[in-house]
Amino acid sequence: MTILKIYQNFILRNLIVNILVIGIIFVCIYDEMNYYKKDCLVLLQNICLGYLPMYVGVTVSNMFIINKFLFRKKYRVFWVVFIIYWICFYNLMIDYFYYAGLGKMKTLSIISLIFNGTCLYFLHMVVMKKVSQTDKDIINFKSELSFLKQQLNPHFLLNAMNNLYGESLSEPDKLPDRILNLSDMLRYQIEATKKDYVLIEDELDFIKKYIDYYSFRNERLSVTQKYDGAFDNIEIPPLFFLPLVENAVKFSGENAEPFIHIDLKMKDQNLSFTIKNNYLDSGSRLSSTGIGIENLKRRLEVYGLKHELSCKKEKNIFTVKLNIWHLPTAV
Repeated sequence: MTILKIYQNFILRNLIVNILVIGIIFVCIYDEMNYYKKDCLVLLQNICLGYLPMYVGVTVSNMFIINKFLFRKKYRVFWVVFIIYWICFYNLMIDYFYYAGLGKMKTLSIISLIFNGTCLYFLHMVVMKKVSQTDKDIINFKSELSFLKQQLNPHFLLNAMNNLYGESLSEPDKLPDRILNLSDMLRYQIEATKKDYVLIEDELDFIKKYIDYYSFRNERLSVTQKYDGAFDNIEIPPLFFLPLVENAVKFSGENAEPFIHIDLKMKDQNLSFTIKNNYLDSGSRLSSTGIGIENLKRRLEVYGLKHELSCKKEKNIFTVKLNIWHLPTAV
């Protein structure tokens, strides 16, 4: 496990930090207080009794006051709750120190605790934001590189040209629209992968063009698309639905009567996306690597989107359901 993975794990990060802090306090006090040298366990016990309640107090303040009120810009509520909480905590700790035999609780210690604990939490949030942004950039770069490799593949271009050539002979009137469709797809994929978020309307427009292109390549393919709700100013990570649509087109194509059903509902900032396609249960020449689904799961995690993703195979039909809550809106 890398250092970054450990840092991102709440339990491991706090366990390591607290052990280090307790160890540092122990070493400092052990050198100065000679009368404790005869019983190190008593010294360690007293340190833990004094330190751990402080740690719990800071954690509660950070997670349930700063995170819930300050970061959500509820400033008035934050200051009221923050001040009341620390006054109550201070009074509680005075009694606790007295009954635990730890001496007198000093006001300066609480002030230092509030300041240091809060500052470290803000520093942690800055670090996590930078890590999240870096992960997004890496994923977008990989998506762009993957797309470029795919689209610059001679096999893809050869198929595209052959299809366009065939239609130029049979239905020349449709050729300009097909070329424009392909050009728009290429342009959107290149530009979209450079952004963190795109308008969901643009993403759906791309999916429609993608389906039109492959419907043209495979006349047997039947596609049903249903889009409900208001999509104005709602944003989503770029090329989010593409892996699911790609898989559906790929695996349904082996059937004599391939079909794809797409159902997308948008209510407020909550999205519900379902895609179904038929596939060959046996005798298929294709093998599923699962990379597309895994990449989508990873992107959902990196973007910090509250979601639910499920896949189900039943009676030669593959169904993927994706629910995402609280999508961002364009500023």
